[in-house]
Amino acid sequence: MKKNLQRLLSFAVLATLIISCGGESNPLIKEAKDGIEAKNYGAALTSLDQAISEDPTNANAYYYKGLVYSEMAQNNPNVNGRKDSYSKMRENLNTSIEMYSQQGTKNLESVEAQLLTDRTWSREHNLGVQYAQGDSSLPQTANPLDISEDHLENAIIINPDSVLSYEVLSEVYRLNDNLDKSITTYEDMLELKSTISAYDYDRLGSLYLQTEEYKKANTILVEGIEMYPDSISLVQKLADSYMNIGENQKSIEVIRSLIERDPENPQYHLVLGTQVYVMARDINEENSAKYDEIFELERQARSLSGTEKQNAENRISTLRSEIETNMSRANELTDTSIEELNLVTELRPDDADAFSTLGIIYQNKAAALFEKRNATTDNAESSKIDDEAKDNLRDAMVNYEKAVEIRPEEQSYWRSLFQIYTLLNMNEKAEAAMEKAGM
Repeated sequence: MKKNLQRLLSFAVLATLIISCGGESNPLIKEAKDGIEAKNYGAALTSLDQAISEDPTNANAYYYKGLVYSEMAQNNPNVNGRKDSYSKMRENLNTSIEMYSQQGTKNLESVEAQLLTDRTWSREHNLGVQYAQGDSSLPQTANPLDISEDHLENAIIINPDSVLSYEVLSEVYRLNDNLDKSITTYEDMLELKSTISAYDYDRLGSLYLQTEEYKKANTILVEGIEMYPDSISLVQKLADSYMNIGENQKSIEVIRSLIERDPENPQYHLVLGTQVYVMARDINEENSAKYDEIFELERQARSLSGTEKQNAENRISTLRSEIETNMSRANELTDTSIEELNLVTELRPDDADAFSTLGIIYQNKAAALFEKRNATTDNAESSKIDDEAKDNLRDAMVNYEKAVEIRPEEQSYWRSLFQIYTLLNMNEKAEAAMEKAGM
């Protein structure tokens, strides 16, 4: 950017040598110049407005109006308050440039009109960047990102076609926790671009995910993958968006496509294992509600008779059948989740979170079995289910113990172990875990 500016300035110097600038014959323009030099901007504008009134095709008058508004803006210490002046600067300079072109005029002002726009944009843009970066050479302020926003907003007013200023401003808004503005600014930037890159889709998708606009994220990420099917980052975020809009199966399909590309990537297996388990957990929660309904129906049935009692028993039978179907599906998903997470622990044996997640899965699997046991009237069957549940508690214990071995300072792991030890009547270990959990 600085090199470009230097080239522009060099061109301006050259222009002063080869372009005939002569003297300004219009006394109103001379008055305006004197007013600008004296910083008497009101008087300068009055002279220029009169010059335009006398000759609406006076391109120089529009140029100097642009110059007046430029100086008014730059002399305004309130950066946010420069916007109106910059808007008028741009309007008048553009008018002058158009007139110079139509009239075939070649003078110093005709060259300076565009250079002034470029220099002013460059100054505001660069100050915005410097404040955002915490440049120590600038005046210190309590809210440098606010000042950065103001400078970059000015830059966009001066040059509304600057893709760079829009992109930087969007990032500054994000850093300053103005996520809604960050998104709209990035959307505005994309409208200016002839080709949208994979990074652009990724960036906008990330912003939507941060603001929990998951459907918008999904839409832009699907569009991005259609254009850039080999972008791993887009696929990862697409899986996240599907998960957050409740389309778990699609999320799993996307994650599996990532694993096909990189089967040794433990993170993909971790995400898949976790996501599959979320589906199993949702099914178990549905079953839990059904068990509650069975309990209530059985309580009511004891005081019912005839058709009402039969209807209650039929409903209980239907619920038990649905629970068995659900449990079969939940078990399949849980087994897949365990398989994926075991792969993670093989590929990344020091992943405490993977072991902890396995512990959670086994613990919740035991909880589902305990619910089933409590709803079973057959004592032998109930005892069998109880033994199976405790086996899962022991599996949970093994994984939680591995997690605390890797990360002994993590109190949440110890709290989980405390619960398992308590359920298994391992009282001494439960007391030790309780102490390490800070309970």
